[in-house]
Amino acid sequence: SKGPLALCGDAAHPMMPNLGQGGCQATEDGYRLIEELSKVQNTKEVPGYLGGYSRVRVIRTAIIQGFAQLGSDLLVDFDLMMTIPLLGPFFLTMTQLSMPFILRYLYTPSF
Repeated sequence: SKGPLALCGDAAHPMMPNLGQGGCQATEDGYRLIEELSKVQNTKEVPGYLGGYSRVRVIRTAIIQGFAQLGSDLLVDFDLMMTIPLLGPFFLTMTQLSMPFILRYLYTPSF
């Protein structure tokens, strides 16, 4: 956010389409904007509350962008990655072990 302006949805954090998170994150953005702006008592307070919105959302959306990019890279380069001795099988195992935690993080909204 900058002054009385804040971006949300794909304008603020474009996503690779693999995880279906673009619309989900835009919905969370909208909810967080309503939560922050409902506290405004005077128009001079708007930039401060929009800054709060931005600070709250940036970490979660950055993590989910990273997951989406990783998912895209895996789809494109999976066969190539599996040809790398030790690294390919290790990466596959770590992905399988971490998937329940990643999915829980992705599909549990953070309001």
